[in-house]
Amino acid sequence: MPAEKMSPVQLLAALLKDNVRTINGLVLITILVAMMSLAKHWFSDPHRFPLHVVEVKGDFRNLDKQRLQDAVAAHVEGGFFTVDVSAIRSAAEQLPWVYKASVKRLWPATLRISIEEQQAIARWGEQGYLNRNGEPFFPEASSPVLPLPALAGPQGHELKVLKNYQRVAKTLAPLGIEVARMELDNRRAWHLQVGDGVLLELGRVNTRERLQRFIRAYPTVFAARIEELKRVDLRYSNGFSVYWQQLASNPETDTQG
Repeated sequence: MPAEKMSPVQLLAALLKDNVRTINGLVLITILVAMMSLAKHWFSDPHRFPLHVVEVKGDFRNLDKQRLQDAVAAHVEGGFFTVDVSAIRSAAEQLPWVYKASVKRLWPATLRISIEEQQAIARWGEQGYLNRNGEPFFPEASSPVLPLPALAGPQGHELKVLKNYQRVAKTLAPLGIEVARMELDNRRAWHLQVGDGVLLELGRVNTRERLQRFIRAYPTVFAARIEELKRVDLRYSNGFSVYWQQLASNPETDTQG
């Protein structure tokens, strides 16, 4: 009914009806907010849902499990719903031998910390290692040194050095030669140590061709005298210089064309 055709009594009744609905809605919202606040307070009480079990899982080869537990202990506080899983994960991943950590709540009172340990595939510099992604990490100086190939290079070139090492190692494998060390120096020149300390100087350019030159000469020039070989300088356009193990005061040198 249009407002202009309503009597004063009908108009007042309609206004009161609308106000009652509004008031009821506000009361309901207030009650819901209060209930949610009480529920949040109730669930956040650590004494209601305490953690009884903290599981630490992972294949620990180089990571000290006790050190891991000490690192996360300060963050394992609160109850099931309030424990800061992000802080625990961050604390675990600060350890050098931890590659990735995940933290899960298991109802009703268990916290599970799962650790993926770093997989070192080469040493890096003086105290570091590279993982399979070419990412460096640096354990404590007191950690035992793993028997891995030694790589070195300028900061930011870790992946480049690793990939080149893998290529060279695969290239030399058919000859039964293992790569012990590879270095990219600050001038971007490559130095390769193979076998029992034999040094191959590859320089900065045409390193693949220079390595192939060594491989072609290996059966006739080096194979029978590999134990006497000291250094091969391949930084020539068509040949190389050979330094044999002789008296320190009179080393024997050959230049091959």
